[in-house]
Amino acid sequence: MAVNLLFIGELDLHEMDFLPFLAEHGYNITVINTSCISLEFPQTIIGTDIPVYHLYENSRIRFVFKGSVARAWMLKALSGGIVERLGFTFPGIGRVFKEKEIELVYGSWGSIGLPELRSIKKFNVPVVYEFLTYPAGFSETAEKIENFFNKSIINSLAGLVFASPTMLNYMENIFGLHQRNKLVFPESYSKRCFYQKRLPLLSDDDGEPHLVFIGVSYDIFPQIEEILRKRIHVHLCETASIKNRLRKSRFKNFCHVFRKTGVGALFDGSFATFLTQFDACLVTYDLRRATGARLSNSVPNRFSFALAAGIPIALPRGYFKSCEDIVNRHQIGFAYLNCDELKNKLNNRDLMDDYRHNTRAKSHIFTLEDNFDKIDKFLRRVARP
Repeated sequence: MAVNLLFIGELDLHEMDFLPFLAEHGYNITVINTSCISLEFPQTIIGTDIPVYHLYENSRIRFVFKGSVARAWMLKALSGGIVERLGFTFPGIGRVFKEKEIELVYGSWGSIGLPELRSIKKFNVPVVYEFLTYPAGFSETAEKIENFFNKSIINSLAGLVFASPTMLNYMENIFGLHQRNKLVFPESYSKRCFYQKRLPLLSDDDGEPHLVFIGVSYDIFPQIEEILRKRIHVHLCETASIKNRLRKSRFKNFCHVFRKTGVGALFDGSFATFLTQFDACLVTYDLRRATGARLSNSVPNRFSFALAAGIPIALPRGYFKSCEDIVNRHQIGFAYLNCDELKNKLNNRDLMDDYRHNTRAKSHIFTLEDNFDKIDKFLRRVARP
């Protein structure tokens, strides 16, 4: 029997793949989008008939929340406590619960999705939250503030899903977590997002290693320049700031840009196929800013899309414990101490061939199809204990 599930949160890449997959496997999905920065308000998830209601579409309060993610979360966290004490509910939410006969509420990402959940407690419907990243704070002080505001809401949730065992251990130490329903479930994408064919390696043409980085690159450009100095080709998503940096770089002949892809290319496998021409995918962040807990606990979607491409993963050693554990367990890439080690490993053809073979042979184990049974049983157990 289908479960009537309400997603409350911001629609990001993970949800835009995961929610339609749930809808195809025994769930009636309704979405309340809590994004404050949306310029468009689609009535359904793209390519589906899943209804989407926008919490702040006709509210001027969304302009108050605009700005950085940290600022938006802080304002929401402060107002969320007041909302809960007053028993206030956003207009329209009660109607959705009644008309859709909601049995389970699901949210995901990090702290930004938690404050709105305070306003639905009075409906007495179990809530499951999937933490794709936690904490989100970029400093120890921000992390402490985040944990202080989140403790009560996190401990009130019926079920918790964690991106990694490291994240689970961290949150148990911080919050206690008395919930019986806890699950470690790394971010997974459906097979439609995975590569459709293999492209020839660029390194086969010029004999030089080629890395690709698929995240926001302006804040890690110092790391990129260190890699370029070793005459390693790096491919980045084109932005105005990157083009400006490249004009001043002495190593611009080794840095290449590609155009930003649309969401459709992520969900039909064409972006994953595009990535197959590179020797490895670089997974990193601005190591000067983010706290150790944020980097260590999370399995970001730039990592997940490298898995979808079936290409080896390279990451700085000692920062990304959860990602590094997956890479080492399955032998699908490597962590490097410095750029000399990075270059030596990329130039070791036998080693890279082994990693490539493993990523292709094991790519299916990272698909949502292969892992769905775990999350399905978990959600149904919470919805219908």
